Amino acid sequence: MKRLGPLLLFLLGVALGEGFGPEAVLKECLLLIRGLQVLGLYQEEGATLVLLGQERPLLLVAVERGRPMPHLGPLRGKPMARRPWPLLKELSLARQVVALPGEYRCFVLHRGRVVGVLRLGQDLRPIPLDLPSETLPQ
Repeated sequence: MKRLGPLLLFLLGVALGEGFGPEAVLKECLLLIRGLQVLGLYQEEGATLVLLGQERPLLLVAVERGRPMPHLGPLRGKPMARRPWPLLKELSLARQVVALPGEYRCFVLHRGRVVGVLRLGQDLRPIPLDLPSETLPQ
């Protein structure tokens, strides 16, 4: 009976609209990270922008001198030929999840350093990046 307490609280929270627990969110983010693919590469002044996603873009990372870092600006630069990105296998997640009204956020790490944020809706579906369609690879 003691084991049912946390489960009932979790189910009650979901039923009342409080959303999923951090474990479920992290699990979904981990699945997303494992399925990321390079959707596009762009050469910008001194950096390469790497657009990552699955069917839609989910994460934009800047790489300067071989080191990934967050890219806060818009997607711009000269498109480059798409190729594998070896650092993709080195991405991981922070253990904390941020719950905001209407969404969850998971922090993507490269060797312990935050390089981006994955956003999930209340239903745990990924929220794509809001990029102008003319900048997206065809």
